[in-house]
Amino acid sequence: MRLRKTILQAGLLAAFCLTGCYATQSGESNYTLNVFSDDKLVRRYDRPVDVVLPAVRKTLADAGVITAEDATTNVISARVNTRYVWVKVEPDAESDNISRVTYQVRTKSSWIVAGRNPDVRMAAELAEGTFQNLVVQENPQP
Repeated sequence: MRLRKTILQAGLLAAFCLTGCYATQSGESNYTLNVFSDDKLVRRYDRPVDVVLPAVRKTLADAGVITAEDATTNVISARVNTRYVWVKVEPDAESDNISRVTYQVRTKSSWIVAGRNPDVRMAAELAEGTFQNLVVQENPQP
């Protein structure tokens, strides 16, 4: 009986210690069980924010549905299939002509696995799509 109680207490303590929250690019906090995985992908583009933001917007519109856009902080929220996507575009600290784009993708929450897990592969695909859209913007087809 004492062993069972100790095992139960250890399990509850582990469950409590291994859960937490993650912050989205828009500043909100959400619950997740997977707090130790890195869910952000940062890319830097040698273009100003005014050029990169339409390319990010086109990439997200092509891949899914844009759900919200905050013009003051340059954060675009979207849904791609069942994924939640947040992309933040800001000037880099080194130069105003360099844009720092942070991609954050999380899976849909389920009742079996509470919280949303990171999806860095989808973030990499969106970063590649943004780069392709920047190339198309620079070199329009006749």
